[in-house]
Amino acid sequence: MKVMNPRRTHTALLALTAALLLSPIPSLTAQDQPAPSIELGSPFRDNAVLQREMPLPVWGWSKPGTTVTVEFAGQKESAKAAADGKWMLKLKPLKANAEPAEMVVSDSDGKKVSIKNILVGEIWMASGQSNMEWFAGKSMCSALAQELTKAKDEVPIRELRTDTVSALYPQEKVASLAGWKTSRAAGDFSALALAF
Repeated sequence: MKVMNPRRTHTALLALTAALLLSPIPSLTAQDQPAPSIELGSPFRDNAVLQREMPLPVWGWSKPGTTVTVEFAGQKESAKAAADGKWMLKLKPLKANAEPAEMVVSDSDGKKVSIKNILVGEIWMASGQSNMEWFAGKSMCSALAQELTKAKDEVPIRELRTDTVSALYPQEKVASLAGWKTSRAAGDFSALALAF
């Protein structure tokens, strides 16, 4: 039997918000982190950017049978966790917005999580192998990264980089210990994603 060699893949989400659209990692592992009161998919963290103008899935895991409710941008939707604990709901399409907003996720057991400083805009996915780890601050686009970092006001561009894994099969959960990085950390963005 021939066994395929797993490839290490690197993924970064580079997000632009309305202002750009309309105008000219720690040594801890995911297992070392305390379990959140409500487990959400990795994109749903402070400083997130959500995709504009399309139905927006929000997902996570909870105790089987628990009802989970998401409140954001005047919307309130609920879903029930299946026997395996998975749940997913969809928010109606959102307009691009560079005003920071808060998402509140609660469950029928009384647990609640607030996700702060969320923007709505474009999400681009950049994926590849080790070349995706090339940092903007050490590349030919370092001047752009410095400009973003030093801007008087935060520029509404952000990046979520997933932690590197090797796997033979698609992964249901991914970790991102660093979370969403704002433009103040543009030197740590993927150079290829930022250049794109």
